[in-house]
Amino acid sequence: MNNTPNTPPQTEGSANDTCDINPAPKWAASIDDTLVLSPQRQVHASVLLAQAGVQEGKVLVRDHGGDPDAAIGHAEIIDLSKGNVFYVVAACDAPGKSDCLKPAKLALFLNDRPEETMNPHQTGRTIRELFGLAPDVDLFRDYESPHDELVGLEEPASFERGPVFITKRQHTSLSIVVNSKRFTQANGVKKNMTGREIASFVSDNPHATEVFRIKGAQSEAVPLNTEIHIENCDEFRVIRNNVAGGFETARIQREIQKLKEAGCRVDFIQQPIPAVIYRDVPTRPGYQHLRKTDVLVAVPGGYPGQFIDGGFLPQGSPLLGRVAGSPQHSIQADGCTWQLVSYHPHNGGGGPPWNKDRHGFHTYFDEVLCWIHRANN
Repeated sequence: MNNTPNTPPQTEGSANDTCDINPAPKWAASIDDTLVLSPQRQVHASVLLAQAGVQEGKVLVRDHGGDPDAAIGHAEIIDLSKGNVFYVVAACDAPGKSDCLKPAKLALFLNDRPEETMNPHQTGRTIRELFGLAPDVDLFRDYESPHDELVGLEEPASFERGPVFITKRQHTSLSIVVNSKRFTQANGVKKNMTGREIASFVSDNPHATEVFRIKGAQSEAVPLNTEIHIENCDEFRVIRNNVAGGFETARIQREIQKLKEAGCRVDFIQQPIPAVIYRDVPTRPGYQHLRKTDVLVAVPGGYPGQFIDGGFLPQGSPLLGRVAGSPQHSIQADGCTWQLVSYHPHNGGGGPPWNKDRHGFHTYFDEVLCWIHRANN
């Protein structure tokens, strides 16, 4: 039996070979599912054991997600960037050394809450998703100083740069609303932006859009190549050019919640068919027939693997025959009659190809806006 604590001191790297500059990021380990703060990235195993309150005769073992794991001697220097998830066993039960180890588990910490992962290559978006944060939450990498690092959605946030993060209350973050969805400086909002930059928040093809700033009942066009000054809480509408016409309930609820948080009225119904109803969808400013309408969209049976398609308008709506697509059959739902229109944005109708990891009922609202906006007079 290899009693690891009696082996000569070893290191995973010299304690002085880092190239970190001040301020340094905070480091922490998960030991038996308990947060243990570390004074630095490279630390003696004995220090972690002491800070975790581990009794003598116990050995620290790095968790590699399965056999074999790696026991670490008390005098060894641990590089936490190579894996910071550990458990403790009696010295007589310590596993021996092995050259055939799987990648070690990694623990990220947000506001002292741990989440384990095997992926060291994170972004601001994937960390928010891992901890269940909304995209507009301000995420910071925690440093050993008051100057923490704001992490944007698409910015790299690799594990080796530090696993400890915090959120902070937004005080002066500049935000805008695009197609009823809120975006902040963490998403890329700036004091001056072009129409194309604004459109890119909701469109994979922003150069083929029209952008409007909404002010009450009025709207003004925002040229794609012209910068405008952004005021906090400015509202914009992005309209794509050339519009033609066993699911996961929890996912749908999350997607419509994003719209509700931005002030959009939207409901999910289960009978007579599962469907999402977008309430008070605006027509284009000055449209003579009506100012707004409800739109019902059925949930595909294989959602999200099966793409969202079509749209129902209230029976007798003046938009029937004026929006792209031919009227089809009718259904009774939500106390009224709805008529289906053959509207296919993700199936050759001008929208982007369906991507189940990007698109959903929160983005289909963009397609509905385009569809209603382009109604004929």
